[in-house]
Order: sequence, then C-alpha cells, then structure tokens
Amino acid sequence: MKKRLNADIQKPKIVKHFYKTILGQGFEGASIAKVAKRMNIHPSLILHYFGNKENLTLALVDYVIEAYNSLLKKYKAKDLAPEDRLERLLEAIWSREYYEKINVAGSFAVLAVSFRNEKIHGKIRDLYRIFKKFLVREFRFLIDNNLICMDDPEQTAEIIMTMIEGSRHFRAFIIDDDRDDDQVRRYNQEMISVARKLLTSFSS
Repeated sequence: MKKRLNADIQKPKIVKHFYKTILGQGFEGASIAKVAKRMNIHPSLILHYFGNKENLTLALVDYVIEAYNSLLKKYKAKDLAPEDRLERLLEAIWSREYYEKINVAGSFAVLAVSFRNEKIHGKIRDLYRIFKKFLVREFRFLIDNNLICMDDPEQTAEIIMTMIEGSRHFRAFIIDDDRDDDQVRRYNQEMISVARKLLTSFSS
C-alpha cells in the first residue's frame, strides 16, 4: 500500500517535470537524465515507473487531456438563458485560463511528436473528439432554444475549434508581451466577437 501511494505521488511529479523540461530544452532535448537531474532523483526511478521516454510522453499527453477535461467539467451554464449561455461558452473557450492551461510551446512539441507516434496521435485525436462533443452539445441546446440555426452542428464545431486552436497558437506571434492583460483581453474579445457573429449568422 505504501509503495502504491508513493507511485501515485511520484508519477504525476515526474510528468510535470518532464513537461517543464520540454519547455526549456525542447522535446528532443528533454531526456530522462535531464528530467531526473531537474528533480534530483536517479534516472532509474523514472525508468522504473515509465520504462522509456515514449511511455513518459504518453503519460504527458494524458496529463494534457485531463487538464483540458478539468476545464470542461468546470463549465457550468445549465441554468442560464440561451443568450447568456452562448456568451458564457465563448468567454470560456477564449479565456486566459484555457489559453494558458498548457504552454503553447509545450503544445507544439507534443503535436510535432504526434505525427511520428501513432499512439500519441490517437490520444490527441481523442482529446479533440471530447472537445467537439462538448461544443456540439452546446450548439444543439442553442438550436433547440432558437438562438442559432444550423444544418450541421458537428461541422460548425470543427470550424470553431479551428478558430480556437489557430488563434491560440497565432496569438503567441502577434502579442508582444503575453503578460499584458489589456492586450490579451482585447485580442480574446475580438475573437469572441467574430465567433458570435459567425454563430448567429446561421439564424439570419
């Protein structure tokens, strides 16, 4: 029991330090030895828990998926009027919390690896499926309440997802200082405005 508890504590810590090592060294430079040095532990402990770097990377992808799932679980809008629910949805998916849940550099690193690793690619695909299912559910509620009208909520969800991911990555290249709250807020509000116009235009 004590050994199991130790694993439950150590494994998430190792994954988080692996993620931080990727941010500093890039994926190729984030070796198990460097993660161990960062944590001041022996590399054999990481190998004991994960076996190799691929398994550690898979655990990192699971960590990313759970991080975004936690945001979706926190989303509460059932008691809102349709207009307010649409606003809550757009503010949630273009919030600073969503953008900064996982550092964009870390996202790029994992995405790059996913094109060379079928298991990682499949896990990321599952993450997007979960997100798409969430958006489709919200769109169908808005359709049922006559706020928007669209023939294919699933296709619309894919369009919005493309806007979200594109703006999330692109923002890193057009905002000079990501710590500038006013600049970030203006950018997010512009994206929300465009998405709102797109969604409500389906009903005109």
